[in-house]
Order: sequence, then C-alpha cells, then structure tokens
Amino acid sequence: QLYGSMWSQHYTQNPSSSQYITLVNYAMTSSSDLRLWRIPYADVLPDLDLVIKKSEEEGAWNYWVVGKIMTAFTYHVLTDAYGDIPFTEALKGQNCKYDDSKTVVYPGIIKMLDDAIDKEAEASAKGLKTMNVEDYIYDGDIAKWIRFAKTLKLKLLMRDFDTNKAEIQTMLAAGDFLKDDATVHCFEDVVNKSNPFYENDRRQLNTTNNVRACTTLYNYLAEYEDPRIGDFYEKTAASDRTEYRAIPYGNRTSSAYSISTTSRAVIGATDPVYYMSAAEAEYLLAECYARLGDKGSAKTHYDKAVEFSFARWNHGDKAAEFIAVGKPYEFQDTDEESMLKCILTQKWIACYPDPMNGWADFRRTGYPRIFPATESMNADCNTGRGQRRLRFTRSEYNNNKANVEAAVSMLSNGKDSNGTDLWWAMKENGTY
Repeated sequence: QLYGSMWSQHYTQNPSSSQYITLVNYAMTSSSDLRLWRIPYADVLPDLDLVIKKSEEEGAWNYWVVGKIMTAFTYHVLTDAYGDIPFTEALKGQNCKYDDSKTVVYPGIIKMLDDAIDKEAEASAKGLKTMNVEDYIYDGDIAKWIRFAKTLKLKLLMRDFDTNKAEIQTMLAAGDFLKDDATVHCFEDVVNKSNPFYENDRRQLNTTNNVRACTTLYNYLAEYEDPRIGDFYEKTAASDRTEYRAIPYGNRTSSAYSISTTSRAVIGATDPVYYMSAAEAEYLLAECYARLGDKGSAKTHYDKAVEFSFARWNHGDKAAEFIAVGKPYEFQDTDEESMLKCILTQKWIACYPDPMNGWADFRRTGYPRIFPATESMNADCNTGRGQRRLRFTRSEYNNNKANVEAAVSMLSNGKDSNGTDLWWAMKENGTY
C-alpha cells in the first residue's frame, strides 16, 4: 500500500521526516526495501505450492483452486513491479533464471487462472472439506473466487488490448465478473494483528505523522467537493480543525508544510487489505467497452463503478448527483480518449487505498494527469513520469548474478533502473 500510495500521489511524505524520502523522490536502490521480493519468493509462493500439491493429492479442489488463484495474483504483483522475474524456476531455490514478462510470465499466469476456472465444478462439489475458517477473503465461496479469477484474467489481457481483443470480447460476452470486494478483513486493533500498513507506519514507526495528504489527489477532490476527502485525510491539527491542507508531492519545505498545518492520511488498525474491489472491476469493464467503441456499455459500467466507489465510503446516496448530466463526474463520451480519461481518473480515486493498481494504470495509460514531483533524487526518473518499476534486489545480484544480468539485458532500455519502462507501460504520462 505504501509504494503505490506514494507513486500514485495519494500520499506524500511529511517534510520533516525522512523514513520514506527515497520512496517519494524515486531514489530506491537495489538494497532499499527487499520485502516485496523476499516475502513472495521466500514465504508466499512456497506455501501456496504446498497447498496446491497437498490439495491435489487429497482431491481438495476448493483449496487447489484458491491456491492457484493466489499464486497467479502473487506473480502478477511481482511482474508488474519488476518486469522479468523468476517464474518457471521460481521454486527451484537458487540460481533461478528470469523469464520474459510478456512471452512467458503473463501467459503462464493466465494459464494458472484458466486452470482454476476450469476446476469450478470440482471445487464446488458437495462433501469437500469446508475452508471458511482458513479463507480470509471469501469465506470458502468458490463462485466468488472464480469471479475474482476471471476479472484478474481480464485485467491482465488489458495490458495488451490490441493483441487480446478477440479474447477480451469473448470474456465480455460470457460475463460473470467480480461483484464482491476481494479483501482480507480480519484485522484487530491489537499489536501484530492490525492492518499491516497501520502496524508498520502508525504503531511501530517512531513517528505517527509521516504519511500526509498529497495535493494531486486532494486538490481534485476539493475542487468538486467530493465527500470522500474526510475518509482519506484528517483535518489539520491547527486552529479549530475545520480545514484540510495537502503537500505538493515530494516537497521537503518543513517551514511551509508543518505537521500542525497539513492533513495526515487516515489509516485504521482494522482497515481491510484489498486485492480487488467491485468498483475496480466495473471501471475495468468500462474501459474495455470504451476501447471497443461501445459508449452505452462503457457509461453503464462507469456509472456503476462510481456508485460502488462512493458506497465503499458510505456515500452511496451522493453518487447520483455527481454523475448526473452537467455534474463533475458525468461520463464524457466525445471520443475514446475522453472516455478513457474520465474512467481512469475516477478509477485512480477508487484505488485508494489499493493504489498499486493506480500506479499500474498511470504507467499503462498516462492517466490520471499528475503534478510533477517537487524533486527527483534519481537521474533516471524525471519528475513528470515518476517511478516506472522496482530495481532487482541486491541479494539477487549477490547470489544469482548471471541470471539477473541476463534479465537486465531484456529490459526495454537494457538498464536496471527505477525509470525503465516495462513492456506494457510505455505510455507517455501527462502532467499538469
């Protein structure tokens, strides 16, 4: 959540703190933060592999389906962050080769999802051991898991719309996409049992004032008096706490943007962690239809997405007034570009606080338009285009040097840089 929130410009860093300065100013190195690489490869993927193997042996196809879908999701997060990654040899342990993201990893992930979807009947059969206790996302409801898998597959196919157009149309005709948020919602306001972002930033960090409102998102919401402002940001501590105030992304002027005069991000101990939301699914469908030139279907799904986005924050009764004719969030269908701008800008808001999707869409489509960062501490990342990917980790360079160097040579510019575009994310971004 932290990475995507910063690079989507939902949040920025408190100017008088330094914990996230390399993150905000695009200066992360191969040694900066290894968790996004280490945890999936050392913990998550091996555990899921055990689930898949054991459930296959026992014919516990409901567990098998969930294991496959979560494995696919994990690889999706990794390849969207790094590009080429160990995939076919990922569980080998050492000296794993890196596979090409476009020709091997993405097709491999999609096959995993297809395999899971094809097992729906077996996974839904009577007599299987129930997994509602272990399933923190859908409480053992396989139909919901299959919808999640189908929507994730559609999302991956949209990385290359022109190539996958026919398959996308087939999926749209079949329907059955995600209707229920895919969230982990079991957190408690207890040490080491709360939302991970809250636990690390608010409970265990040496300051609770680090993550602040960013002007990019705040100004957009404020311009249209969007009621979600109060769900995203706290009022300032100064005066009578009636005002919100944000900080330009990456600004380090503590005298101008003090803790007492700027808004802190709202982060709760029991906040759910989102893998995908119903709003995201509807925005995805709206984009599909917009690219296919079906303005009516695009509008239908866009309107529903905005309604879901508002309802998520208990403002469902206000959505209609925002999307009505002549109102701020009215669907714009002059041409394809106007539809995409409308859809993806609203989707960016809805990605709060699931912002890795917002960061991916920003790289993929050029939307939303953002304010250039105040400063970039990395010559490879200009202030307008921002962070494009994560660098391969220092541990990989130390222990898997030949394979890492081969992977670097396959990157779009042959450089392991934060500013290197991935194959699906080479759209020139717009800035204000």
